[in-house]
Amino acid sequence: MTPTLKSGTRPPRSPARPVKRAPAEDTAAKSHRWRQGPINIGTLTGRLTRPALGKRGFTGAEILSHWPAIVGAELSAFACPLEVKYPRGRNAGATLHLRVAHGAAAALLQLKLPAIIARINRFFGYEAVTQVQAVQGPMPPPAPRIRPLEPLPAEAEAEVEQQISAVASEPVKAALAKLGQALQRRNREPR
Repeated sequence: MTPTLKSGTRPPRSPARPVKRAPAEDTAAKSHRWRQGPINIGTLTGRLTRPALGKRGFTGAEILSHWPAIVGAELSAFACPLEVKYPRGRNAGATLHLRVAHGAAAALLQLKLPAIIARINRFFGYEAVTQVQAVQGPMPPPAPRIRPLEPLPAEAEAEVEQQISAVASEPVKAALAKLGQALQRRNREPR
């Protein structure tokens, strides 16, 4: 026989499930991380790019980000790494696939091949690469150059200084001066 409930009454409660709570150390670590303040984006790029670069054989972004330092400015101007292929089950003796800009670049690359392999292996600290294969194709566009800022006219500088003169805190005052100068430059540019 099942008990009938009168309207407005609640059914009996089932035994409550235990609520999963985060361990105290996890909560403490999270609060510690937030107390550290902003994190430099450069420290996060390795974690963010690792899955995509891992598919191409780049275990880290080091070879890509340090390519001009590894092979030199002359060679990095016409050759860039595409992928690194390791033999199955090994992390040494890989083949580095490069893209070169033109046939003359491939000939120069062939001349400097032993030095390139030695520099790459010296960078990694072990015999990571044993072969290099080159494919001719378009190079990625160069990074845009940042033009130097032009100095502001004296009256614009004086206007910024006059507007921030009431601020007492030196760091805030410096930040506001920088912002004011940027706004003055933007307003003076032709549209």
